[in-house]
Amino acid sequence: MQVQNIVTVKQTSPALAALVVFHASGIQLIMVSLASSSAGAMLPPPTPLHRRPTLGLKRDSSFLDTDDEAGLSSQTKRLKVAFSPKVDVRIMDDWSEKSYDLVKEEVRLGIEQHLAPGDRREGVHYAKLLQVFGQHVGSDEAPSGGLLKKYLLAINARVNALGQCTELVGAILDLAWLGRDDVFDNLYVRFLMGLATAHSKYVSSIMEKLVSHFARLPASLGRLPGEIPVPRPTMFKRVHRAVQSLLRQVPSATAALTRVLKSEFPDDLATSRSYLQYQKHLLRVVEYLPELKAEILAVLTQRLVSIDVQVQQDLEDLEDEAEESLLQQKPRPKTAQSGLGDSDDSDEESVSESEETMTGAKQRVRELRLKVAKMDGTMDLLFEYYTPLVQSGLRAELNDAYHQLLAHFETFILPNRTRHAQFLVFHFSQTLPEHGNLFARQCLHAIFETGRSLSLRVHACAYLASFVARGSHLPTALVREIFAGLSQELESMRKRYEPTCRGPDKRSYSVYYAVAQAMLYIFCFRWRDLLLGAEVPEDGDEDLSEEDLVAEGRELAWLPGMKESMQKSIHSRLNPLKVCSPAITGEFARLALHVRFLYVFSILESNKRVRLGNVWAARSSGPLSEIGRRETAMDRKLGEAHLQLEAYFPFDPYHLPRSKRWVEGDYNEWKLPAGMMPEDDELDESSDESDEDSILDELEDDLPEADGVSVSS
Repeated sequence: MQVQNIVTVKQTSPALAALVVFHASGIQLIMVSLASSSAGAMLPPPTPLHRRPTLGLKRDSSFLDTDDEAGLSSQTKRLKVAFSPKVDVRIMDDWSEKSYDLVKEEVRLGIEQHLAPGDRREGVHYAKLLQVFGQHVGSDEAPSGGLLKKYLLAINARVNALGQCTELVGAILDLAWLGRDDVFDNLYVRFLMGLATAHSKYVSSIMEKLVSHFARLPASLGRLPGEIPVPRPTMFKRVHRAVQSLLRQVPSATAALTRVLKSEFPDDLATSRSYLQYQKHLLRVVEYLPELKAEILAVLTQRLVSIDVQVQQDLEDLEDEAEESLLQQKPRPKTAQSGLGDSDDSDEESVSESEETMTGAKQRVRELRLKVAKMDGTMDLLFEYYTPLVQSGLRAELNDAYHQLLAHFETFILPNRTRHAQFLVFHFSQTLPEHGNLFARQCLHAIFETGRSLSLRVHACAYLASFVARGSHLPTALVREIFAGLSQELESMRKRYEPTCRGPDKRSYSVYYAVAQAMLYIFCFRWRDLLLGAEVPEDGDEDLSEEDLVAEGRELAWLPGMKESMQKSIHSRLNPLKVCSPAITGEFARLALHVRFLYVFSILESNKRVRLGNVWAARSSGPLSEIGRRETAMDRKLGEAHLQLEAYFPFDPYHLPRSKRWVEGDYNEWKLPAGMMPEDDELDESSDESDEDSILDELEDDLPEADGVSVSS
């Protein structure tokens, strides 16, 4: 195999060049002086060395005489400068060969002249430093990694003088360093630590630059020219190592990191991948900075609740548009249900009104899908994070992770109308009976704490009822204890309110009606757990189920005082069956009749002649009576429905496709007793949420997955 001879002339200064001759057998380096009195002058040819003309022992120096140089033959001169035509000759500037002493001098001049006062200040050398660090990594003029190492060393030696060199510091912070070798990585982290230690004003900028990689770290940053490729996991490790080093070295770094983690959180326009990747790395920060655990988890939960609330509002807006279209007798445009499978590409050039409406609908559906994907991924991430902590074997009183969940529930979830965020506490409250007891006590405390707002107390009632009804792992003893406690409170409130009550009134007795509806809902799902049994004849079968006992017409034994308390409330002037949701009261009436608990159909019939608005008009007065409440089209359509409780029970079906695996088996499905015929409208499929459920059901197959994002990766 023939190897082409190459001669490369590397010019490092006007006075010096190196001839590197590549032969097939090896490499020969020849240093040649190019000194000249003036630019462009031809260099004199080198003097040839002749063999000494004598074989004698006496040294002959006549060959050193150059007086006859002018008479040298032209043949001799040609031999001195002859080059092979096959040799490739290139003259190039090799900046990596620049000595460290020269780099140190450039850095010294650049910084000192930039900081010099008055007329002595110059910017030429400082601009050269900015150019070195500011070159794009893919540019032909970009310095090599070896040269950048020398500059970093020189900069590190003068890091104390960088206080007023903001542009230079910014250029270095923007440097592509994660994709270089380990030596460069160590030099760069050393620079960051020295800069943060010497100048605290740069700590926030350093943290912002490091944390920005949490959301977006392209793989291309690990494939820099002239460098060995660095995989993304290694680059992420380098980022976290730099953060850890700063936290150990600089006391103010923790506060700066806390601020930056919040400010750099991706917004709603970010992709689901970057959004979830950022959260994954927040949880990695918790591993080496446990003092920020509570704050970071609070940020994650707060953002989860925010996006959950936005999803509910978006679903309601889609439904409102559909309703408005029907009221105006216009053809219904493609909304969420019909456009989910369409392309996300919108025709922005369209000018017709119908096409503009279609484009806007598609845009909203696309944004809705993106939000749901973020919420789904966040739920999956938090389920994975909390699982080993909550199931660590610690007693409920000592489990910090579960208490953290309870605190986040009360602070962020309970005051808002969410659909999925609450399933974190729903799932982990069933891991131990003690956990379920703690959650129930928290809800009870919120219900009967008079200092809280009425809306929050009503929400707490709904959460408790839904948890007891839907939690499949709750023990019977806990169900009975909670139901008995609610029964006692209901009876106490009835005795307190009934003497002055003039009729059913949700605004005046909202907590009372919320507790009553909670008991009706729990009864429908858990009536079997509220039974003490039934008398079995001596020749009877003791293994009969509750349905068998009902089928044989036997009387069932309920918890002591439960039946009497509910009967008194239902027949009182407070009339809870009029104010509670018709979907709940109707199903309770059918079930209570089937199991021979109570007969309430006569009350439901008489309630059809009771007008809630008349009762309120007789009592209301003053600016605090909510007289100014705006009547909406929905109010006119539903009549007095806004004066009744809604059928809101937070732990209803879970629709997020990726994270629903965590709650499988936790959910108690609605089922009728044996022998009881179902009606068209099931209890858990009320009209208030059926449209929303159908939209989310169709979204399940369309949600984008944030592949590769998990706590363990």
